[in-house]
Amino acid sequence: MSKQRWVGTVLLSLSMGLVSGCLGSPEPQAEHVTRSDLVGEWHAGGMCDSSVRLEEDGSARVSRWPTALNDKGRIAQRKNGTGTWMLETFQGKQELKVKLGKTFETVLLRQSDGRLMLLQIPGDDPDNSIGCRFMRVHEPS
Repeated sequence: MSKQRWVGTVLLSLSMGLVSGCLGSPEPQAEHVTRSDLVGEWHAGGMCDSSVRLEEDGSARVSRWPTALNDKGRIAQRKNGTGTWMLETFQGKQELKVKLGKTFETVLLRQSDGRLMLLQIPGDDPDNSIGCRFMRVHEPS
């Protein structure tokens, strides 16, 4: 393969990766989510290793919540603490908003294996971030 053709192939592969990355997560959007569907404890494993507890009264408690990434795409900052949460609809799609201090974090509502999943995308650039996929670990008491 000529060098020019090889460079063209690499550039095409990179651009296709960027386009697919911009299209969002592979999990489908969750629909018709209610507040009671969200109440409980959620955990994201792997590199994220984070938890969030959403209470019926709208309060939230986070543990090891990723807030920033370094230039290598790894979690550089985390937050522990309490805040509030709300379920909102934006442009026809439901979103979970978690407020920690003065910061609002948008968490996407997705379906994974027929179960509700919370998708947090830490950092300032969603196209250059990891996705923290939270699954429910405890039903509300």
